Amino acid sequence: MKKKTKTNTKKTTNRGRPPKKFVSKKPQIKRDKPGRPKKHEKIILPQIPENKENKIKDIIIWILFIISFLVFGFSVYISQKEKINLFFNNKNSETKTQEIIVEEQPIVEKNIVAEELVEPTPIIQDQRYSILQQIYWAFQSSNFDELYNYTDNSLKQSSVFKTYFSRNRLQRFIDNIDNQSINIELIGIDEEQSKISYKLTYSIKNELFIEERETTFVIRNNEQKIVKIMCITKGCSTMPFFNPGKYF
Repeated sequence: MKKKTKTNTKKTTNRGRPPKKFVSKKPQIKRDKPGRPKKHEKIILPQIPENKENKIKDIIIWILFIISFLVFGFSVYISQKEKINLFFNNKNSETKTQEIIVEEQPIVEKNIVAEELVEPTPIIQDQRYSILQQIYWAFQSSNFDELYNYTDNSLKQSSVFKTYFSRNRLQRFIDNIDNQSINIELIGIDEEQSKISYKLTYSIKNELFIEERETTFVIRNNEQKIVKIMCITKGCSTMPFFNPGKYF
């Protein structure tokens, strides 16, 4: 006889991973009564609580935006107002200048007529002064013959003239003055003593020097001759012409 095989009535246990629970992704509706919602019932979704801090931040941002907009509008208004004022001020100044020019025109015409009636002052012409101009003009080109030609023999023989009016000394003086330029200006003429007063102006290294001199003339053989040259400026002996060693 066949032996009866014993069957295991016990269920085998699942030794693998435990089964996952089914979780629905749809929003669940809380209902007072279980079961499906009826047609007349409203579906109420869960509401997310609002954050009070976010509301405050939004209010602050809006306030700042409104303030900045007002400031910008005010600045634009001020800038446009200044331009308008400048425009009207320029127009007013132009009209005023036009009125002044119109009013001053007849005055200018009167002045022109008055100036035409004034006679020009006559230019002093003197042979002795023209000789001095020729002498100092010749100095600028290192030509000293004009001085010696118009100098009287009595002055040529004096030690003062030989010392201060020698060719070497005059050449040294001309070489060191700026642009080798000497200007002469008439001060006065003494007819009784035949004396010419004049002013010499020159500069050395942009330092200005002014000498007042007197030159006396005498007539020899119907010619004007120099018998005396004198510097009358205070401290003239310390100036470059008479004391060149102090300057160059």
